[in-house]
Amino acid sequence: MIKRRSLLFQVVLYIVTFGIFGIYWYYSTLNEMSKFQGKQTEPLLWTILMFVPIVNLFAMWKHASTASAVSNGTYPPILLWILWIFISPAMWILVQLELNKLAGQPAPSSSSAE
Repeated sequence: MIKRRSLLFQVVLYIVTFGIFGIYWYYSTLNEMSKFQGKQTEPLLWTILMFVPIVNLFAMWKHASTASAVSNGTYPPILLWILWIFISPAMWILVQLELNKLAGQPAPSSSSAE
């Protein structure tokens, strides 16, 4: 299930932890979105790949395409990916707002007997 997160609280945590919260946010949202879609993904691997030059572009694409799929294509993956590269706070806001809309909802393919 996707968790609702306050954008203001996230900004404060990001500043207080000197950016480490951003790494946690990447991992946890990728994990939640993958589970929501019913897909097996290795969020820890993709999070580690964020620190490898050039390969981090693929990790950004993975997050962007997963976010686009979860939000039913509200934002195209290419737009989110470009925002990741050039204006990452804008991508963070867009993705988190979309995730907050889905917060608390069961996954579309899950049964009600969980």
